[in-house]
Amino acid sequence: MGAVLEMILLRPVATVVLCCAAMASCGTNPEVNDYQSQFSAFATLFTAHKSSGTNIATLDPNAVASLRNALQADRQPITLVMHPSLKYTNLMAPYGQNGDVQTWASTHYETVSLRQGMLVATRGFGPDLMSSTGPGVAQISAGHGTTNRRYFYLDGGDQPHEFDYTCTLSAAGAESVTVLGKSFATRKVSESCVGTQGSFVNQYWFDHSTNLRQSRQMAVPGLGSLVLQRVID
Repeated sequence: MGAVLEMILLRPVATVVLCCAAMASCGTNPEVNDYQSQFSAFATLFTAHKSSGTNIATLDPNAVASLRNALQADRQPITLVMHPSLKYTNLMAPYGQNGDVQTWASTHYETVSLRQGMLVATRGFGPDLMSSTGPGVAQISAGHGTTNRRYFYLDGGDQPHEFDYTCTLSAAGAESVTVLGKSFATRKVSESCVGTQGSFVNQYWFDHSTNLRQSRQMAVPGLGSLVLQRVID
């Protein structure tokens, strides 16, 4: 697994910089400007209250409540994205839509792309997931059966690498989760995946039907999982 991560980490930082520059160059686009103006206040408020690392539970409850009320009042969809291995925590808002894939972005243009909550790509984190294919949210929500996942990465020479996994779904019972100070009754589903590059476990928390309130999904092998919490629907 260490060799896998090393191969991905060798990807030139310049590629990420160019990606961010390309996004920044869209600043003349009215939709992008509107996104920036609406979301910057949220990011500033969040940064003012968050602690170091990713332990949201250590924040002052009053500050968390104040932040959630501000977000809820604006009715702006918000996702909280955490990457414990990278000590990354940030709020993201919708940035763009391509078919059934929605991209969420922070004010610094780190992005995650989701298909009904399923992680399909990341940008701006250094070692990134270029793209992926896998089961839909309905199949995951069912909590049984097998799935197949395929992940695509670039190495230091910009050569593509494809990692394949076979996964088993299992229902993990009822569990309460807290998302930015608000508790949700959920049912948990685990997805245990095995491939020639190693193994990992994705976890999903549904608060009703197929509505994904929280998930922990693998992005880059050997670098831990990305945690996604839907704060404001």
